Amino acid sequence: SRQLPETQFVVARAPSLDDRLFSSVRWKGTKPIEVLARTDDVLAVADVAVTASGTATVQAALHGRPMVVVYRLSPLTYRLGRRFVHVDTFAMVNLIAGRRIVPELIQDDCTPENVSREVLSLLTDPARFEATRAALKDVRQKLGAPGASGRAAEAVLAMI
Repeated sequence: SRQLPETQFVVARAPSLDDRLFSSVRWKGTKPIEVLARTDDVLAVADVAVTASGTATVQAALHGRPMVVVYRLSPLTYRLGRRFVHVDTFAMVNLIAGRRIVPELIQDDCTPENVSREVLSLLTDPARFEATRAALKDVRQKLGAPGASGRAAEAVLAMI
């Protein structure tokens, strides 16, 4: 918000959470954070999304939204799980693409500074932004017509 003061932050509220939890969320010197009830509504107005790894990355890809993927587990769970998962990338959208098209900040790399750096890069580097959008378009084409989430899950399972 300091580097791009015109930025408006928008959050998708999980259906189980009360709006009042978000009513006082405001960072010093910034616009209030808008809270929308549906993820699709947020993705419709967003330039860049920050999302957890999983099917949400496919949802963002279907909207053509460049994203930064974040994920953090307890250290023990991560160490145990990492022994069984042998992939170079975790985000479903990257798995479907067959290459890393969006940044992934997993575990120790998932810091506020790193998230901010990646988001700022996508917002301020038009070439990177457009290259990411083009790669996401390819992912959408791979997924095809409605039912994409199911096909995405099948593609990920086939790779794993």
